[in-house]
Amino acid sequence: MDSDPYASMQVGMRVVRGVDWKWGSQDSGEGNVGTVVEIGRTGSPTTPDKTVVVQWDQGNRTNYRTGFQGAYDLLLYDNAQIGVRHPNIICDCCKKHGIRGMRWKCKMCFDYDLCTQCYMNNKHDLSHSFERYETAHSQPYHCSICL
Repeated sequence: MDSDPYASMQVGMRVVRGVDWKWGSQDSGEGNVGTVVEIGRTGSPTTPDKTVVVQWDQGNRTNYRTGFQGAYDLLLYDNAQIGVRHPNIICDCCKKHGIRGMRWKCKMCFDYDLCTQCYMNNKHDLSHSFERYETAHSQPYHCSICL
């Protein structure tokens, strides 16, 4: 298994609810987006290691697990800069040519890529690991349990 997929989580990243979400409508409902405003750290009584604080666009601000107690409440939303395109990549789910925004590459299936919309809608085997590419020429971020 890869190292912690949330180790690259940073303040300012955009997130949506993830696979272990059990917090009702704190995010004001499925599909709403929030911003990471604080990263947990060892010894913190309010924001422990493997948690983050999210400010939801709809107003709520709360801590969420990013590995704490083995649970992952969040998924990273597409943070790619406007205009980012992967010109020679086709989404293997929706078949769009030239994926725009982030590219999600399955590490277990040969040559299998998803656009953010298909990735966020769990259009592939949820047990598979993914790599996230922010631009066509960037190094991947390894996501062991991003789905």
